Amino acid sequence: MRGRSGNGRSCRVPDRAGLSYAAGCLCNVGVAVRDAEGFIVCCGDGALDGGAVRPHHGASRADPGRLADDAAHPGPAARSSASGARRHAADPAATAAEGHAAGGAAPAGPPAFRREGAILSRGASEAGIDRPLIDRAGIEAAERLIRPYIRRTPVIRVEAGDLGVSGEPLVLKLEFLQHTGSFKPRGAFASLLSRPAPPAGVVAASGGNHGAAVAYAAMRLGIRATIFVPQVTAPAKLERIRGYGAELIVSGALYADALRASEDFAERNGALQIHAYDQPETLLGQGTVGSEIEADAAEIDTLLVAAGGGGLIGGIAAWYQGRIRLVAVEPKGAPTLHNALAAGYPVDAPAGGIAADSLAPARVGTLMFPLAQRFVERAVLVEDAAIRDAQRRLWSALRVAAEPGGAAAMAALISGRYQPAPGERIGVVLCGANTDAIDFDRAAG
Repeated sequence: MRGRSGNGRSCRVPDRAGLSYAAGCLCNVGVAVRDAEGFIVCCGDGALDGGAVRPHHGASRADPGRLADDAAHPGPAARSSASGARRHAADPAATAAEGHAAGGAAPAGPPAFRREGAILSRGASEAGIDRPLIDRAGIEAAERLIRPYIRRTPVIRVEAGDLGVSGEPLVLKLEFLQHTGSFKPRGAFASLLSRPAPPAGVVAASGGNHGAAVAYAAMRLGIRATIFVPQVTAPAKLERIRGYGAELIVSGALYADALRASEDFAERNGALQIHAYDQPETLLGQGTVGSEIEADAAEIDTLLVAAGGGGLIGGIAAWYQGRIRLVAVEPKGAPTLHNALAAGYPVDAPAGGIAADSLAPARVGTLMFPLAQRFVERAVLVEDAAIRDAQRRLWSALRVAAEPGGAAAMAALISGRYQPAPGERIGVVLCGANTDAIDFDRAAG
């Protein structure tokens, strides 16, 4: 499928039948709209669905801090970044030649590890859309919007030997200390605060963590929520969802089954769908994890991030834009990003393993995939046994009770699937701790 980018150039755009991404094309951010002549205009407000544009839901609420307002009226730094993006949009070759991110040069670091970034997209106002883009300015706007509702989770530095590996001290982002026990409330609040909810409320499909986050955000904001989960969802996550007052419906064996059921529900009832990973607001909210890591641990060269649908690593990739090495970690039984990168577009993948309730969608998101192509160096696969080993070591050394998906990134180091170079400074996101492994009631009995 071909379209015309905002600068008049012809470019390939993704469709559901067979996604195709042109190198250097502004459509690589994964959102598009048609102009008055019927051509695809890059960087707009829509997602392609079988060759047609499926618009995302309405404009932002009338909130002083809303995402759209911030994107449409950026501060000096954001305006500078947008002007740089326009310059590169006019000459894609210049992007490759200059190879630096908007807003300044890449931070200093060992040349073997640091990678210069690239311009992601143009300004939203130039695209004619009152929407934020999936870039640093959009993530900064999302951070301002959700800040009153989320925790700024800490980073800690631990000796690598404490966890049985060699090398430089490790930087651990303790995102499991976020509300609901995972990073997911960031994207949930970004969605609910910037998209008006109808009387039917919101609906989400989830392996557990996203459902808990949407339920929690809806509870805080006084919005009705219906959550669909598959049968593989851990009991601890079911309890959280119910505890936040959402209507919980168990549907199907896997996440893909719950997603189809939630889509049918939305069509019948008019509820607003809050996707776990494949919506711009979700990616922008999750990208705030990256902004916090950079502020608190600017020294890292490489960041290991667990990947399922890709919302977390996609948002972090949009923040860093290639200025550090990003490595995705997936269970061997659910190689969604690994297989997509090998194929060149999102493809269906197996959905098994002990982290199936958090890291096993049918395929990665179409919005994050171009970000991964540009800014994720590779996706490594880890065995279930390595994930269990990582859980045990995190508990033994740090008294961190990580769930399987939350320990997957650490498993890459412990198993040797990712081997740091001498002097390489590693960061690891510990992204979830909704596990049934610790049961104080049972222990008391």
